[in-house]
Amino acid sequence: MTPDAALDHLAFFVGLRLMGPDARRRLRITLLRHKDVAVTAHGPVERLERLDALLGGRQAPETLQDRLDVALAQRERTADPFDACFWLARSAELVTSGFSAPQAAQIIEEVRARVAPGDGAIPAHEMEEESHAG
Repeated sequence: MTPDAALDHLAFFVGLRLMGPDARRRLRITLLRHKDVAVTAHGPVERLERLDALLGGRQAPETLQDRLDVALAQRERTADPFDACFWLARSAELVTSGFSAPQAAQIIEEVRARVAPGDGAIPAHEMEEESHAG
């Protein structure tokens, strides 16, 4: 991946996280149902639609799987969208695309400062140490 593509990739993933889990699920349903998307199996779409109905209160949970899916979705709704793993993965992608570890850490810190101030993720210098260790 080129450095420009890595920056686009970073922006895309940050945007997806900013959408929130409910909007991401509805986007996936829309894309999977679109006529130009070649999907042979409709299982994932139907499961996402069922989950959307369960979360929206249009359908009551009937099975253990329904209750587990709802519990996981509720946990995702309350979780911090920008956890330490998210930022470490984005930093690693930048490094593998040609940025130095300090450059990647600086980019990540600048993005974090704009989208998630005080998110409790690990500091840039720790990301830099982590990227050198891996």
